[in-house]
Amino acid sequence: MKSLQRLTNEQVDPFFLEWSRISAELATLHKERKKGANTVILTGIEVYKRLLSYCREALQDDEFQPLNGSERLSFIEASPGAYAAYRQLDELFTELRKTIARKRIELKRLNE
Repeated sequence: MKSLQRLTNEQVDPFFLEWSRISAELATLHKERKKGANTVILTGIEVYKRLLSYCREALQDDEFQPLNGSERLSFIEASPGAYAAYRQLDELFTELRKTIARKRIELKRLNE
């Protein structure tokens, strides 16, 4: 039950809200073809890593991550200024949100 309590919306939403702000900034930078996406996406990567670390600790599962998460994160880190890297990071956040929701349901069923 402890894992379920640590994966509540109140616990993980601040990470997703921060990403939402960063994502909007990145979208504007890419749309207007302005420089600076590199540094902004690095902030997004750090938020993703903190969220992933938080989830792994809460679940006590070092393997917890979206499908091919490590490879995709490596791609993002290798080309942070690319629009494709921004889209990939956005997808990782979306998939992580779904994975957290699925995990909550599994834990709830186990505790019933």
